[in-house]
Amino acid sequence: GADKKTYVMDVPQMKREKDIAAWKDEIALFAKEVEAETGNELTAENLARAIRTINEKRRALARVFEARKADPVSISGKDALLMMQIAFFDDPVRCAETANKLADELEARIERGEGVVPAGTKRILITGTPLAIPNWKLHHIVETSGAVVVCEEMCTGTRYFENEVDEGEGTLDGMFQALAQRYMKNNCACFTPNPGRVADVVRMAKEYKVDGVIDANLKFCTLYDVEKAPLADALAEEGIPCLGLETDYADNDAEQLRTRIGAFIEMLDA
Repeated sequence: GADKKTYVMDVPQMKREKDIAAWKDEIALFAKEVEAETGNELTAENLARAIRTINEKRRALARVFEARKADPVSISGKDALLMMQIAFFDDPVRCAETANKLADELEARIERGEGVVPAGTKRILITGTPLAIPNWKLHHIVETSGAVVVCEEMCTGTRYFENEVDEGEGTLDGMFQALAQRYMKNNCACFTPNPGRVADVVRMAKEYKVDGVIDANLKFCTLYDVEKAPLADALAEEGIPCLGLETDYADNDAEQLRTRIGAFIEMLDA
């Protein structure tokens, strides 16, 4: 009841100035370790260049996600997810160039009114635990059950490219501070309390004009399970249907998931 809510809100925010300062110190220590291991000197010039490169990659990925807001949808959720998964491994310059080419193609499709599914297909946002390669199960089931995934509010999704690192700093110390500030903006479930993630999901559900949200928790990632109830409550207040699921990388539960997801999409159609 009320006592429980008060207790939760009294938990330290974990994103205070002293937390950002502590994280900045860790980044500086990590930089020293990388220098020792690689033999490469970290300078203000090469770190600034790297920050610009990764920001360019973020902007390119964001363009693809912006194109997913159109109806009809110009790219399948499974293809967009694969792009995000590969972005973690690919050369960042090549990734940015390729993502920008993809965004050009998607924007041209939108101009022509072309989509991978018919206009009006039920639109789904998936949030929760990141879906690393080779985890395409949820997207495949959703997109073979009459709906389309248009956004992922997860680390293999919007959290990866939202919020750029400030490029205005000229010293290593200033850049470490800018890096710390950017990564502390991530609304991961490892932070508590975490109202930012709830607000992000509600905001994106509206921006991407979704019909429903699937909150997916992988069995090893209990933190997202903890946030399931407040997220569902917030979405219910906005009139946005939400389906909470727990799964893993195996295919053993694929048919059970297909039954639940199929019923969810039928409810949206109704």
